[in-house]
Amino acid sequence: MTTPGGASPGGAVAATAPGPGGARGAAAPPAAGPPAARRAAAGERRLGDRALAALTAALTLPVLWMGYGTDIDVPDVLRAGESIRRGDYLPSRPPGVPVFEAVVAALDPIGGHLLINLATAVAGGATVLGIARLVREWGHVNGDVLAVAFLVSPATLIASTSTADFVWATAFLVWGALWLGRDRPVPAGVLLALAVGTRLSSALLVAAVLVADGWDPAHRRRCARAALVALPLSVLLYVPSWLAYDRSAEVLDTAEGWRGVANNLGRFAYKNYATAGPALLVVVAVAAPALVAALRRWGDDPLLRLGVGAFAVSEALFFVLPWKYNHLLPALLGLLLWLGATRRNHRRFLWVLVVAVAVNGLVAFRPLAPDEAEVARSGRWDPALVPGLLVNDIACRLDAMHEDPPPYNRVAWPCTLKPLRGATDDGADGRG
Repeated sequence: MTTPGGASPGGAVAATAPGPGGARGAAAPPAAGPPAARRAAAGERRLGDRALAALTAALTLPVLWMGYGTDIDVPDVLRAGESIRRGDYLPSRPPGVPVFEAVVAALDPIGGHLLINLATAVAGGATVLGIARLVREWGHVNGDVLAVAFLVSPATLIASTSTADFVWATAFLVWGALWLGRDRPVPAGVLLALAVGTRLSSALLVAAVLVADGWDPAHRRRCARAALVALPLSVLLYVPSWLAYDRSAEVLDTAEGWRGVANNLGRFAYKNYATAGPALLVVVAVAAPALVAALRRWGDDPLLRLGVGAFAVSEALFFVLPWKYNHLLPALLGLLLWLGATRRNHRRFLWVLVVAVAVNGLVAFRPLAPDEAEVARSGRWDPALVPGLLVNDIACRLDAMHEDPPPYNRVAWPCTLKPLRGATDDGADGRG
């Protein structure tokens, strides 16, 4: 694994690594991974930070002014922010998302949805820059294209232009992994704790980060130090939620997600399909042999371990709780990092991947419709070519952006799910 400093100005992987006890200056071994990774020292073509930031701005700024967004939890998050300003915190839902709710509490009175969404777009941009650096600093090339693939996902663009916590948690996680790889366990621990404080489910992803880096015995001390920072700080961030629920276990109660193996498997598979789209699934199928073959280098490649771990824990959680498609963002991140550690990591293939990810935001093929929108037990064959996730979401936002958030989201949330299930009666909950 490469170390702090990542790449040279010419794109080369750094030639220094921590020595015994974390000292710097010793010559690094060749970067683990496929030949493309080992050739990084010869120079890497890549989009710089400015180009990635400009692309993020170009894709998010035209959308973020269109109201608070379509997520069903927006009204509750706004009320949680208001309760924080009153000094009487009431989480938006158990167990709350205290870090993001605090952001909303601070920004909403100043600039409303525009300022909150702008800050969220900045978090999305930080995630994109972080992915590019993480891939490069952890020993592989083409992190810039992998970062673009993450950015153009409709789930990313919707989350990055809305009053939602998804990309905030991802940004903290990616930069926590970066600082851990730079042998800075204290700031890494703080960032990883903020990821957990933004979404409690990020605790599984934090574990994936620590396992990925700590698999190398030389890195276990710094992982332990990062964990000693992250664990108590994560707990402290949820103390206000625990107090709000009268110091009871109700703070961990969540909406019902488990309906049986067959039902959950069906919703899990269909929502994965709808989130990815057929084009991306074809590209992943082509890359599948390389993804499997890369597993042989598990002990040598921390990026591979992180990608596989993040993908596995995200999909496992989504199987148990197959709710919003935005919850699959960490799975997309894990898949992209995993691809970055395979022999398929070359620019021509990755640009095809970018197109495949983006197309589902423009146009989608919906093969099925649920028997009942919120408590689906089966689906019926109802094929249709429909506007993609992003195009449809923008249309829903434009229709409802001038409404107040509470009634707005009861209408806008079912609207944004039309590419998955077709039109339904307004006021549906949409979690099923």
